[in-house]
Amino acid sequence: MLHLKNTYHNWICIDQGVSVWNAFMFEIVMTFGLVYIVYATAVDPKKGVIGTIAPLAIGFIVGANILAGGGFTGGSMNLAVAFGPAVISWTWNSY
Repeated sequence: MLHLKNTYHNWICIDQGVSVWNAFMFEIVMTFGLVYIVYATAVDPKKGVIGTIAPLAIGFIVGANILAGGGFTGGSMNLAVAFGPAVISWTWNSY
């Protein structure tokens, strides 16, 4: 069972066994997967018929990233989403 930090001032919770650099790299990998799927299915002009499954593929990758990264890093997939609240609350415990 994962034990997350029990602080109300952190907007993103990093598991106690995960270092900041490991969490950062995990977020980069999840973000790359999301951007790649969006480009390959919805944006690419040479996609052909595969563009019809774009919403399903994007939904699956978002769900998989949340399930895989949620317990370790909060699963934000967008570092600006985690950085913005830290700037507003001026809480830098996870950075």
